[in-house]
Amino acid sequence: MSAVGEPVLNIIVVGFHHKKGCQVEHCYPEVIPGHPNELPASWRHLPALALPDGSHNYHSDTIFFNLPGLTEPAHTVYGISCFRQIPIEQVTQKTEDMTRSSVQKSVCVICRAPLFGRLAVKMELVVRAWFLQGDFSQTTLLEDAYKHLNSCPIQTDQILEGLSVQRLVENWRHKALLLFKLLLIKRKVLIYGSPAGPLSTVLLTLVSLLPKCIESGLSKAANVVLSRPLSPIPILIDNKIEDAIDDSCEIFPESLLNGSSQVEELTPKESGNILDEKDRVSRQSFDEAILTDVTDRQEFSTRDKCHSIGEKYKVQKPVIDAQQSPTMARDMSVDGLHSLTGQIDQEECGFPFPLFEDGYLCLPYLSLQYLDILSDPAVHGFVVGASNVLFKQKRQLFDVLVELNEMRIETADMLLRRQLALGTEDLRFADHVVRHGATQGDAWIRDQFASYLIYMLRTSILPEGSREIDMFNAQYMAAFKSTPGYEKWLKNTNNGDVEAFMNLIPMHPFSGQLSVADMKLKLAHTMSTTEGGRKVTAAVASTSRAVGGALSQARGALSGWWSALTAPPPPPPPPPSPPTSLTPDPPDDPTDATDITVV
Repeated sequence: MSAVGEPVLNIIVVGFHHKKGCQVEHCYPEVIPGHPNELPASWRHLPALALPDGSHNYHSDTIFFNLPGLTEPAHTVYGISCFRQIPIEQVTQKTEDMTRSSVQKSVCVICRAPLFGRLAVKMELVVRAWFLQGDFSQTTLLEDAYKHLNSCPIQTDQILEGLSVQRLVENWRHKALLLFKLLLIKRKVLIYGSPAGPLSTVLLTLVSLLPKCIESGLSKAANVVLSRPLSPIPILIDNKIEDAIDDSCEIFPESLLNGSSQVEELTPKESGNILDEKDRVSRQSFDEAILTDVTDRQEFSTRDKCHSIGEKYKVQKPVIDAQQSPTMARDMSVDGLHSLTGQIDQEECGFPFPLFEDGYLCLPYLSLQYLDILSDPAVHGFVVGASNVLFKQKRQLFDVLVELNEMRIETADMLLRRQLALGTEDLRFADHVVRHGATQGDAWIRDQFASYLIYMLRTSILPEGSREIDMFNAQYMAAFKSTPGYEKWLKNTNNGDVEAFMNLIPMHPFSGQLSVADMKLKLAHTMSTTEGGRKVTAAVASTSRAVGGALSQARGALSGWWSALTAPPPPPPPPPSPPTSLTPDPPDDPTDATDITVV
């Protein structure tokens, strides 16, 4: 098992200045020798990534991002930003620029390998200890952390720590397969959510479903030669901004999606005392045309309400002799699918699949300063994460919008909707992963998706029009086979001529005859992902409530009428007693009046 030695390149401190916005305060080692507070041109927007939009609403968070390398321009480097903010009273050594009620800073780790979750856990502890010092001019602790991290080699099997695909499948259910297939056809995908930490974690978790992609498939994920430079960083010179307080600062709810970082959210009272200059600084770089709405999109799907089907699938007969291939059972056992592909060397199969290269970007988090990248002609596709609402308003830049907080996928492209439609076999696979994923864990789920991809690639080699191709959706397979990544995969594997790979039966692993269970699964999928199905579900729920209320009222009225009818007559009232006087006769002797008792 290989290890990553000396993974950390730089530790960079980014602070928020009330006039200048986000700026670099310290670098170790210096990125530009002799200039500890400066960054090269290709990293000039790093401060905006380190302190993302809306970070003033949270005490702390951890964000992941990618940058182009400096020494190797064709190689991507990986950033981990741990930011915190504390009240000004906890700072022991104050400076002149600390004029607000809180101080916010971020510590970024730039590393040569995608050790996102592994290093995030360690850096969160380092940043917490550094803030407890109260003196930000003392950076010895950060320099010691740099030396310690580089002295401890990290095993490659630890790269996926903190990326919980189990939670991803639990939240997105069958749509996890839809997102997985979406990555493979090189479209422009914007994943929107807040806060930025869980957002970037969800994106990387989704990418980790692709076998070996996180470990060795992101080396060119942030590298593209742009046809025009990015927007410059603005510098505000108006001193009146110091008195501008944004009282309408929105407090974002903590995301319950996925991620290892714990986001500490500020209360409305706390955030009301913090100047929201950073969002205002971000908006200065862009034309007002960015705020223009485009035509509305059709909703692709709504919150998933599809439940796993408890009815078991019937066993499908083997396609060929059992000695040549194991039986493909529709009710696949927990380890049945991976046992068919587990002996195949993934590197021989061309994994990691050549996806994020040649203008196809993977950026876990993107600040507003990078918006120009998405419209550059050199960018042919992307999957990026953003927390600024202005990204959503630039709708012509992306093909698919994934709303994390609302668990929704949107696209206006009808052809893409047909390509991403899940057939019966795909729904069986998704149901299999959802039903067993909660008990089997992350490694098992990744094995299932790896096996699915192997079978899909094996089937793609068949001639056009083959029935087996239709099992994966013929329109999707046509789009997949037209991507540059697929063409490069064919070249790398000599048209899939791998012995272990060719021994597999070209078919969908969950193929079989249609059953009642499939009808239930398809109905649940349709009701949860179509506009008509959603309306029917809402109407049924509303009607059920109305009918249930009417039945309850009728039952109560009938019960009251029957009780009144069968109740015995009440007993007659007792005869009235003769009136008696409680006032005694006055005593003859006035001296005896004090001894009288009223009965």
